[in-house]
Amino acid sequence: MAFDLDHTLTYYPLTTAGVIEATFGRLGLSLEPFGPAASVAARYDALWIALERQARMSDELRLMVWRRLATEKGLAADGLAEKIALEYGRVRRESGVRLFDGVRELLSDLRSAGYRLGLLTNGLSDSQWDKIHSLGVEASFAAIVVAGDIGAYKPDARAFRVLLDRLGADRERALFVGDSYDTDIVGASAVGLASAWIRPHGTPRPGAAVPTYEFPSVLDVREVLC
Repeated sequence: MAFDLDHTLTYYPLTTAGVIEATFGRLGLSLEPFGPAASVAARYDALWIALERQARMSDELRLMVWRRLATEKGLAADGLAEKIALEYGRVRRESGVRLFDGVRELLSDLRSAGYRLGLLTNGLSDSQWDKIHSLGVEASFAAIVVAGDIGAYKPDARAFRVLLDRLGADRERALFVGDSYDTDIVGASAVGLASAWIRPHGTPRPGAAVPTYEFPSVLDVREVLC
């Protein structure tokens, strides 16, 4: 079985909006020209995904995003974007990423039960491997695939096939667990993988792909596996 990483196994203690507010506070800048932190954060996250495949490194992508945000607000991007992007990166690295409570134990229990575990995560190589190393979870997985390493991002079927090949797993006997309907569930369904959608209560299903299971927490996969 295999897992997505971000927001499935992990979370950021500081939200995007929180990082933005901390960044502007440290720099002594007003957020007013950009707008409320929540709306800036939503646009930041959208641009990150939209521009991700055009960048080689996370610092480069972060600068691209802040240049676009400044330009969209009619601000001079040169200088300002560089300053904000640099400080934003510092704040994000300092605040770090965490495993949800119980995830480390879940992975250990699944391995003890005989499951070969895989990890398939979208994102640039440097940022995703930094997370993986900082969390200390490499040994939990028989195969780890980072989209930036192979040039194929979920829901691209190629990403799932690479994962299955590295795991030495048959798709008929594999399960993919993720929080994103559009990338995890749609992608897994397209290659014939059973899927478990980590679906917060009340979240509507936005498309035709039907996950095999739906759980409010990744820890609930124990119900069908252990």
